[in-house]
Amino acid sequence: MRKLWTILLLLSSTLAFGQQREYTVKEITDKLQKKYDSLQDATAHFTQHVKFGFSKIEQNFSGTLRMKRPNKYRVETEYQTLVTDGTTVWSYSPVNKQVLIDHFKETSDSFAPEQLLLNLPANFYATLVNQEKKGEATWIALKLVPKDDQSFIKSMKVWVEEGSWVVRKVEMLDVNDTEKSYTVQEIKINTGLNNGTFTFTAPAGTEVVDLR
Repeated sequence: MRKLWTILLLLSSTLAFGQQREYTVKEITDKLQKKYDSLQDATAHFTQHVKFGFSKIEQNFSGTLRMKRPNKYRVETEYQTLVTDGTTVWSYSPVNKQVLIDHFKETSDSFAPEQLLLNLPANFYATLVNQEKKGEATWIALKLVPKDDQSFIKSMKVWVEEGSWVVRKVEMLDVNDTEKSYTVQEIKINTGLNNGTFTFTAPAGTEVVDLR
């Protein structure tokens, strides 16, 4: 899920679509940067599809991502709830009735957009794939390949919505040949999310494993 919010400045080629308006890298990057700079909080409803490389087992589920700058996130699916207030991370499994607690660690693989925003343009090559009409909207599709051949991610494909300049879909392939795709069904920006959203209280009967 973290990758879904870290692709916003990965454009590194000029986009041209025949009769469509032509964009330079700087134009699109500036638009994405302006959108990112205006973002204080966001709520996104998404669907996810996973196909595991070794077993070929496939899973489909939906979830909700809430985020607030700086470094506050809450991702909820039927399988897991992941929460951080920027200091502590809670990972809750309702199936196992267990919550893991740890310190929030801001690394190059972190799901903090503030951190990854600085690293991804240097770490990925981006090439234009195509453009797609989605109702009245146009999605710009890009393929991303890591420059580091030791990266856990082998490749990604992202779709950015023209005009709103938000990421609407992400597909990724990792070194285990597991394929994951996320599609944003709805997104609301700057609704004033409360800080209490980004803390977690374990339900009664939950095993608490504190790794701090």
